[in-house]
Amino acid sequence: MALSFVVLLSAGPFQPLAAAPVHYRSSSGVARVERDSLVPVARPQADTLSEAVVTGTRLAVDRDLLPAPVSVVGRSVLENRDASSLLPALMEQVPGLFVTSRGVTGYGVSGGAAGAISLRGFDASTGRVLVLIDGHPQYETIYGHPVADQYFSENALKVEVTRGPASVLYGSGAMGGAINIITRRPPPGRDAYTLDVKLLGGSWGTARASAASTVRKGALSVSVDGVYDRTDGHRPNSAFRSRNGGLRLGYELSKNWSLNATGSLMNAYSQNPGDIDAPMIAGWSDVTRGVAGLSVDNDYGWTSGSISLSYSGGKHVVDDGYKAGGTPRPYLFNGTDYLAAADLWQSFRLFKGNHLTAGFSAQFYGGNAYRNPVTEIYADHVNMHDLGLYVVDQYRFGRFMANLGVRMDVHSRYGLIVLPQAGLSWQPFDATTFKISAGRGFRAPNMRELYMYAVANEDLLPEDAWSYDFTYVQKALEGRLNAELSVYYTKGGNIIEVTTVDGKRQNRNAGAFRNAGVELAASWQILSGLSVNTNYSWTYMAKTLVGVPEHKFHLGASYKVWQLHFQAGATLVGNLWLATGAAPVKETYVDVNARIAWRPLDWLEVFVRGDNLAHQRYRTMLGFPVPGITGFGGLRFTLSGRSFSYRGRRAAAN
Repeated sequence: MALSFVVLLSAGPFQPLAAAPVHYRSSSGVARVERDSLVPVARPQADTLSEAVVTGTRLAVDRDLLPAPVSVVGRSVLENRDASSLLPALMEQVPGLFVTSRGVTGYGVSGGAAGAISLRGFDASTGRVLVLIDGHPQYETIYGHPVADQYFSENALKVEVTRGPASVLYGSGAMGGAINIITRRPPPGRDAYTLDVKLLGGSWGTARASAASTVRKGALSVSVDGVYDRTDGHRPNSAFRSRNGGLRLGYELSKNWSLNATGSLMNAYSQNPGDIDAPMIAGWSDVTRGVAGLSVDNDYGWTSGSISLSYSGGKHVVDDGYKAGGTPRPYLFNGTDYLAAADLWQSFRLFKGNHLTAGFSAQFYGGNAYRNPVTEIYADHVNMHDLGLYVVDQYRFGRFMANLGVRMDVHSRYGLIVLPQAGLSWQPFDATTFKISAGRGFRAPNMRELYMYAVANEDLLPEDAWSYDFTYVQKALEGRLNAELSVYYTKGGNIIEVTTVDGKRQNRNAGAFRNAGVELAASWQILSGLSVNTNYSWTYMAKTLVGVPEHKFHLGASYKVWQLHFQAGATLVGNLWLATGAAPVKETYVDVNARIAWRPLDWLEVFVRGDNLAHQRYRTMLGFPVPGITGFGGLRFTLSGRSFSYRGRRAAAN
């Protein structure tokens, strides 16, 4: 999938700071910023809320003061990326994060699927990076991997990416980091409504339509969205189609209590064209997944918290196809999975500058996998559970902020695992911050590794890793120039790999691994309408992984004049591993993209975009070249205003 740079400084990860109180009610609980902490200046720009992050602590904390490195991708960046999936925007904006692709749109599942997420040399395809929606894990529990076609940009307010372990709050799967998708809700305050509709068409029979609306009326808030995405694909047998709908309801029970409910349903059908040199016939997957959640949140100022229940699950039907000269498979792969979770946390302000958060989480997950007609059962209603009790203490004293936490995790197969974390930030000057952090993460083996196929091994132990970070944040030119530099080192053990022992291939805890790297991000508001931003990451892996680049660099620019908005960018990916072992294969490429938008009316935008304008035939997966030059065009309609009742309008007319 081609990349582009949608660069708006207001949506980037850097903003000037000022001392002022900010309160933000998250969709999965109440989050508050300390009254004496530094928070973003309220500018007449989008996404200033992005600076208050909740993923690392459950509380909204200024990103620059949080000891752990966190990247934020705001709403305007997601909107201007023009993709139904939010993953392309994350790959552009977050150093150290990479996502594989194979076509114009869509990722698929099973053999030949794209959408493999890696972060700092950890791959999410086996569950080492956790994807969450409003703080609740979302992944396919049998195989342990995220489902890339489930994460839509249309329903996201912002995305927070914790670069480093997040297991203290989220348990297994967040060993390498966490990607928290925070969904759109009406902002607090007066009654209002918004409506956002986008229509897009382009190369290879690609068409997208999306609509999202939010309404606040008194104590009630409603958010609804829907997305349709399709393409014929740039290769034979590479069509894709997806549909998604979501609904979120909120109700203020009182001044201090609120009730929130959410639900969504998606279906994605994708064809697998196979290796370009050995095309696949009749390879396809059909995935249906749903999410539901209910939370009761409280906020008394000195204490705040949440009780939430969530459920997610899906059904996957796959035909792995056959190559030319072969015969159709006489069966389909079927898999069903579920994840039911309960979360309870409460934060207390014990004294000025201090917040103590205690929480409990319980996850029950499982599923089954089989061939249909039933010729082989891989996993027959396997069930597991994971319980966690954690405490995080955050203390602001002078120009320092300390963060200490520990999780006691009890897994149904492995018993007790203790996960500590610690961090310290120091702001010697208003424009300068130094941060250090250390933490332990772990990943429990998934059901595929334990029970499925010939390499299964029920004696596997959890993987674990320690990560250490140093981050330097610097602002200049009255906040118009901002930069962040991070250096990290990770060392882990019990990594699960397929090894050969006594002539038999089997999943084994193969031993230790080491990752290290450097991440740099910067942005510069040159003029009121002109900005540039850039980020670079270098990743070292003692044991190389497919789908992880050694270098990733992007540079983008945004220029607004009158009713026109010009955006352009380039991404360099260097030494991307496509294959390892005896015959390693690496890929290096540059991707150039541009977008022009014209807003003749306040509520109407007309845009065109071009992806891969250098027409490079590169690959992010071995055997799957991405499309050449690809063009799109479309319309976007946006409306907003005060909500009203017909009764009130009639009375005013009389």
